[in-house]
Amino acid sequence: MSHHCRALILHCIDFRFHEAIKNWLKEKGLANNCDIVSLAGASKGLISPKNPTEPEIILRQMEISSNLHKISQIILMNHTDCGAYGGRDGFASNEAEHNQHVGDMRRAKKIILSKFHELEVKIVLAKINPLEQINFEEIK
Repeated sequence: MSHHCRALILHCIDFRFHEAIKNWLKEKGLANNCDIVSLAGASKGLISPKNPTEPEIILRQMEISSNLHKISQIILMNHTDCGAYGGRDGFASNEAEHNQHVGDMRRAKKIILSKFHELEVKIVLAKINPLEQINFEEIK
């Protein structure tokens, strides 16, 4: 029996985002139509891992999803105020934080595309404001 889905999403483990990500996936038509990989720091594990095996583990999950579920898309989703990055206080400004996440996801996208040429890679930044409201910014 074959079972396919459209995408794999790599996002952070942070519990504050679970409900918002679930709603975002519904809005994008991906609820129950994507594989989910949840790791602290999300794409940070590909470009500046704490453990040297981390990139291999992440890429292996993508490979399994591609081979087994025939995905056509990978979504990288980092978020602001991420503990793996030192939280909001780890940056001099909101702009510096934004730029770091976007830059890291763009570097991770290049790594992924070097291995999975046939897949589309999307970049999304989940932004949490001081009132703990979450907005999603799709990066081009």
